Amino acid sequence: MKSILILKHWQIFLVLVVGAIMYNFNIEGDQSSTMIIRIIGAVIYSLWPILAGNELNQLLPKKVTVNFNFFLINILISLGTFISILVLSNGEGMTFTGIYAIPMLYVFFAILYCLAFPAKLLNCIEAGKEVSVGQYLGDFFLVLFLPIGIWFLQPRINKVVENQKLARLEAENSNA
Repeated sequence: MKSILILKHWQIFLVLVVGAIMYNFNIEGDQSSTMIIRIIGAVIYSLWPILAGNELNQLLPKKVTVNFNFFLINILISLGTFISILVLSNGEGMTFTGIYAIPMLYVFFAILYCLAFPAKLLNCIEAGKEVSVGQYLGDFFLVLFLPIGIWFLQPRINKVVENQKLARLEAENSNA
């Protein structure tokens, strides 16, 4: 899925908008179709942070370490919980109170972590070293406010990928 890193910002913007429209789609009198369309829309909308996090992880400098497995676990927890809630509530959503709200606090954390992960990776790659939360907090908010943030993040990702390609070509030419 390296293609996610080379797509232009307007292409990803269109995909995110389609996902958002599908999530908000409602077919009167047909709850199961509405639920399926909403699940597909939610998955489409959440694909960019997931795929960007996965692909940017492969571009990290060797000296930077991140917990990629924790990212994958949080993806499964957040998407699994979201889809389960939609299925169990027939697409209407649920409210959790009391003791049932405690696991949902972790799900909320998992969602935020999945959004912060690509922002952290992008900043680590650009800086060439480990970065603090303060250094990628702005990019986290850009990911949080997708699809608007994609207009600022994707050109930087494209530049990082291009720089990686140039560095690889230079290394091959110097070895030849």
